[in-house]
This record gives sequence, structure tokens and C-alpha cells, in this order.
Amino acid sequence: MMQLEMTAKNSIDSTQTQRRSGIDRRGAMMVLIVVMMIGFMVAVAFSVDIAQMHLSRTELRTATDAASKAAAATLAESLDQDAAIAEGQRIAAANTVNGEPLLLDGSDFVFGSSNQEATGKFAFTEGGLPRNSVLVNGRRTTGSRSGPVPLFFGNVFGVPFFEPATSSTATYIERDIVLVVDRSGSMAGSKFGNLVTAIDTFVATLDGTPVDEAVGLASYSEFATEDVALTEDLTQISDGIRDLSVGGFTSISRGLQAGANVMSASAGVEFVEQTYIIMTDGRHNRGPEPRTVATAIAGPNVTIHTITFGSDADATRMAEVASIGGGRHFHADSGLELIEVYREIALTLSTMMTQ
Repeated sequence: MMQLEMTAKNSIDSTQTQRRSGIDRRGAMMVLIVVMMIGFMVAVAFSVDIAQMHLSRTELRTATDAASKAAAATLAESLDQDAAIAEGQRIAAANTVNGEPLLLDGSDFVFGSSNQEATGKFAFTEGGLPRNSVLVNGRRTTGSRSGPVPLFFGNVFGVPFFEPATSSTATYIERDIVLVVDRSGSMAGSKFGNLVTAIDTFVATLDGTPVDEAVGLASYSEFATEDVALTEDLTQISDGIRDLSVGGFTSISRGLQAGANVMSASAGVEFVEQTYIIMTDGRHNRGPEPRTVATAIAGPNVTIHTITFGSDADATRMAEVASIGGGRHFHADSGLELIEVYREIALTLSTMMTQ
């Protein structure tokens, strides 16, 4: 009897223990669920803010790119930094970042020059010449006109704002080019025909590029003429070369000076790159020394390329003229080579700088 009572008591105690254990497990599970719910809510909050941060950063980049492109294009057209800033600000404000217009200060616009390095990359130099680039600093930071980006849940974690910043550099190349060609007596016949074809190739190559160029034409024999003023209508260059008459001695220096006279209508090296391309098939025999004239013309953002055509051309002197002008000397033995030389120069001139 006693044994039965003990067995019953043990059974009751075991049942009560199991019940208490089940209650404890349910309580622990509830705590775990609460902890997991809190973690889930935190993760959701983080996800919302992170998505907002990514979107704001992308919108800021888009707005800054648009502002720099607009400012660079206006600078190239007007040569007016204030006008460039105003247009950049207008375009920036037309783009929203986190639902608000991007407002830029004038100090967010930096003017300078972009140049290609040996590595192939382009480097921006603040205040450099020619002034062909605009760097825009786009900011949604404390102290900027648009202020920082408020976060939805950041306050809970002590981070109420997101402060993205980016920069964009746009380069809008303006280049003025003067072709100086030899029309002395030695150019008569097929040589001049080859030159006409080569100039047509040069013009067609430039026309197919995104870079803006104005081109002028000067020519020389014993004396030089200014044949076509700087123009963006390159058909005038093709027409102008066909109107030239051939004959006389050779004065390379007077041709170069006539080219400089044509170039005098340029906006100037502060805003454009100036390039001379001097071609001859002979030897200088009239007028001042060409190297002296080249030295007077040479300077920052001025480049003088030279081309010699045929076996009688003075390649040594023309290579020195190119060196003085910071350019390259090219030689062509045949008409086909002359065409390729002009094509190569045109492609080099039309390289679009980007950063």
C-alpha cells in the first residue's frame, strides 16, 4: 500500500515537473520571438535607410554630372565663367536628390584644364589653360545649400542624416586650327591634286568627331595669302584649297605668318587650343627664317605640326620648326602617304577628353 502511494506521488510530481518545463519552454520561446521581432524591425529600418542612401547617392551623381556638362558647354559657347556657373546651377536645380532640387553655390564650380597623361588618363588642373573644363562638387552635406539627407530611422540609432558628396569634371574641347599649305611651282600637277585630296580627308575626318573645331586656311609661294578665315563650316576649307593657283618660289616663314594672321581671330589660348599644320614639298628660299617666326608664334597651348612631302622637302628644318612649336613632324613620300598623314593628325586633334 505504501509502495502504491509512493508511486502515485512520484507520478504526480513528474507530471507537475513536465507542466512547469512546458511553461518554461513557452516563456523562453516568447522571449526569443520578441528578440527576433526586434532584430527584424532593426533590419527593416536599416534596409529602408540604406536604400534611401543608395538612391540619394545615385541621384546626386546624376545631378552633378548634368551640372558639369551644362557649365562646360556654356563656358565653351560664351567664354563667360559667371554664365557657366548660372547654367550649371539651373540644371542642377532641375534634378532632385531625395525629392528636393540640388542647389549649388558658385564655389562648387572649379574652372581649369584637362590634359591627357602618359598613362592615358586625364588629369584636371585647377586654373590651368586652356580653360576647357569645369569641375563641379555636388554636396548634400551640413553647410551646403540643400543640406544633408534626413534618414527615416537614423534618429533611433543616433545618425539622423546622410551626407553624400561627389564631383564631376566635364571637358568641352574648343580647338582652332590653321592649315598652311605650299602652292609654289614645285607643287604643280599631281602633287597639288594629292594635297587637295588630303585636305578633303582631313576635313571629313574632323567632321565625324564630337569635338568642336574652327579651321582656317593660309597658303604661300614667294608671298602668302590668308585664304579662309576661321570657320566651323569646313566645306569652305575644301572649296578654298581648290581656288588656289600654283607657281613661284617658296617662303615658308611668310606662310606661317599668314597662318598666324588667320589665327588672330581665335578666342585666344585662355579658352581654346591653337594648332598650326604647315606643309611643304620644297626648301625655304625667300623671306625670314621659318624657325624665327615659329619661335615668335610658339607658346602655351599653341602647337605647330609640320609635314614634308616628297624627296626634295627640307625635312631637317621643318622638324626643327615642329620642335619649336611643341608639335610633331610628319613626312610623306607619296600622295597616299600624305592623305594618311592628314588623317592621322585629324584623329589626334579630335581626341575627346573625359574624366
